[in-house]
Amino acid sequence: MSTALSSGPRRALAGAAGLVAFVLLWKAAGTFGWVNPGTMPDPFAVPAAAWDEIASGRLLPAVGSSMVHYVWGLALGSVLGVAVGLAAATMPRLDAAHAWLARILRPIPPLAWVVFAIAWFKVSHAGAAFVISIGVFWVNYFATYAAVRNVDPRFYELARAFGHGGYFKLNRSVTLPAASPGILSGLRTGVGQAWMTLIAAELLGVPGMGQEMNAAAGVGAYEAVVVYMLAISLVYTLSDAVFSFFEERILSWRPS
Repeated sequence: MSTALSSGPRRALAGAAGLVAFVLLWKAAGTFGWVNPGTMPDPFAVPAAAWDEIASGRLLPAVGSSMVHYVWGLALGSVLGVAVGLAAATMPRLDAAHAWLARILRPIPPLAWVVFAIAWFKVSHAGAAFVISIGVFWVNYFATYAAVRNVDPRFYELARAFGHGGYFKLNRSVTLPAASPGILSGLRTGVGQAWMTLIAAELLGVPGMGQEMNAAAGVGAYEAVVVYMLAISLVYTLSDAVFSFFEERILSWRPS
């Protein structure tokens, strides 16, 4: 007990020391000209830049705009990824029928679909959500597929012995509960994957934080770029914490 209590403050101090060291190294890189002059933002000027972005009315609307296509893309990719992954893992014929198609489509980066997103949806929230959903889909598809395929077959035998036969009954009473840790792990990974795809999609003109970053970089306001990078980190941290909160309660049946 004492070791665990003492390790907490020590880890916090070590983390703070690492953060301070990073900021000092960042400052030194600009001071001593380790990069091209004028391209390294001043870490000590970032708070003022953050206040300027808030006061100018750019930051909060950009965050809100990004959240629109983030939520839709994350939801669509997650639902479809889990559903198709579950169906493929539990239906051998479907698995065989789409195996080649999955191998062809999986290596294609989500950003390669931006051309079609613009052609089909123009520069809009729908286009950005479409691109985001593709990246999230594959994360959840493979996580669900692997989790379901790793369910112990003896669970199904036991369920049938107690009268839980039929495809939908077995999925509801055996497959989903047994595979839920792996499925939830994929969903949590998708929360971060969606942000990585979102910012790249916004660089093409969809309103949001990525567009603001691109505009700030175009005029050399690199401190403002860092502000939006930190805003992304903050929103992701909050969304991951919320997901973790619900994940712990959904999996509360697991032994600690």
